[in-house]
Amino acid sequence: MNNKLKLPQASLITALGILLCLMTAYVPMLSILSMAVPVPYAIIGTLTDKKHSVISLIATFFILMFVVNPLYSITICVLNIIPGIFIGNAIKNDEEDNRLNKFGSIYIGTIITIICTIVFFFISNIFFKTNILEDFMSIIKESLNMQASIMEKAGVALTEGFKVSDILKYITNTLPTILFIQSMLVTFVIYALEVFILRRIKIVNLSLPKFTDFSLPGNAVSVFFTLYMLVLFIDLIKVNYLHTDLIMLNLQLVFNFMFMIQGISVSIYYLKKWIKSNSLNMVFIWGLILSMFGFMTVCFVGMLDSIIDFRRIRSYKST
Repeated sequence: MNNKLKLPQASLITALGILLCLMTAYVPMLSILSMAVPVPYAIIGTLTDKKHSVISLIATFFILMFVVNPLYSITICVLNIIPGIFIGNAIKNDEEDNRLNKFGSIYIGTIITIICTIVFFFISNIFFKTNILEDFMSIIKESLNMQASIMEKAGVALTEGFKVSDILKYITNTLPTILFIQSMLVTFVIYALEVFILRRIKIVNLSLPKFTDFSLPGNAVSVFFTLYMLVLFIDLIKVNYLHTDLIMLNLQLVFNFMFMIQGISVSIYYLKKWIKSNSLNMVFIWGLILSMFGFMTVCFVGMLDSIIDFRRIRSYKST
């Protein structure tokens, strides 16, 4: 990428990032800006080398530690800045390699965000004696109890057998899936904001990935089958401290979600193609299949596409 920033420009962007961090810390009304905190560091990751990215991370860490407090500094750096830098660096690699499919940056950002969240959980638990998971679940419990109380006072009859504890148990069991989906959405927002800013200031003409080009990396079906067999093996050898049923549940939910997105992408791709070629009978047949079998068909199409590659996406990825 030719549009490299020098140290003064990178320092200016870092200062903007620190200003955003301080605004979210001291002005509660501006806490919504926390979503934008990773964006300046993603820009640094895209337009500079790794040395400048590390310098911006270290500078932000120490300034926030002395101006606010160590916990806030670690929180911002681990949950926002590090994922932002990795996302920016992944975007830079996509541009330098002229990759047509840009979803690789989103996959990398999702994985890094999940890892950083897990690392932050252990750091806060070990060093700050704060159990984030318990705090999160207590907030959810209070919210559910409040909603149930409001509904009862309004005279709305709750469904028979409705228990807050059952909902909490379900949320607890599916937390890995929730974390995965949340990380993917956050990564996409960071990506979209960076693309918008860089195009507005006309430094780099980046583009958002096309939804019709969405595909899972590699052969997702073989990965799912391998993980499935591994979990079955762990279950057979009776590793008691691993809840294989919950692992299997979250594996299924994550892959179903991803196959569903890929199936929707394939459907939109072919619907556009059929409409342009006036193949309205194919549109009618696909609509009839969907009405008969529902979104399970979409998931199945997404799974097949990850094996067969109907749209020949991998063929132009490799060129």
